[in-house]
Amino acid sequence: MSLQGKVVLITGATSPIGRQLVDAFASAGARLALCVRRVQDVDPLERSLLSREISYLAIPCDLRYEEDVVRMIHRIVRRFGRIDVVVNTASICGPKLPIVNYPVDPWRNILATNLTGSYLVSREVLPWMDRQGSGSIIHVTSSLTESSRPEWGAYYVSNHAVEGLTRLLATEHRNSGVRVNCVDMGAPKPDGPAPTDPEWTQAFLWLAGDESANISGQRINLAGFKVPASGASSVTN
Repeated sequence: MSLQGKVVLITGATSPIGRQLVDAFASAGARLALCVRRVQDVDPLERSLLSREISYLAIPCDLRYEEDVVRMIHRIVRRFGRIDVVVNTASICGPKLPIVNYPVDPWRNILATNLTGSYLVSREVLPWMDRQGSGSIIHVTSSLTESSRPEWGAYYVSNHAVEGLTRLLATEHRNSGVRVNCVDMGAPKPDGPAPTDPEWTQAFLWLAGDESANISGQRINLAGFKVPASGASSVTN
């Protein structure tokens, strides 16, 4: 699947999921803007890309802070002139505790990273996409939202909220050429290994490409996902 020349912003680019998506989008010919939280992560990421003939920009950015996100988006637009795709993979899990025992600091940190980060990136990117008349925003969720799961705390709540944000943005930007979707990665492993089946990245590439231009406000389940043929959709809400 070719994404030749498209500018793709990937947050959480050094996470297990992010690293595989960086490789997949690079192989598809995209120009990459790669967001990492810590400055010290920039050099190792850049070294891993030196042998690839791709155009990229690695940016340290703490998604919890508005000024960091605003600065990052401006840097990307100055470098590439546009942003075609955003993949929000930055996510943290936090402690597994009942709500009555849940400490407030991890709660705030998880919601700020998983939810507020996705909101801020989307808010800053959407005006550029609206001007372009095209764009794709892809959020990440998990199978936790399919049923009530005790002791997942802020991570559980943030997953539901990200899915709500996805539907809200899709509704607000209907008929604009911009679509917003989320991908269910299955059992939550935001700090652990990404799925081992290499085919899972195809869902992200498809959502980023023009083939999915009529898909918005959807929750894509990776379980059994196949790239739809002839514009048909193999998606679930």
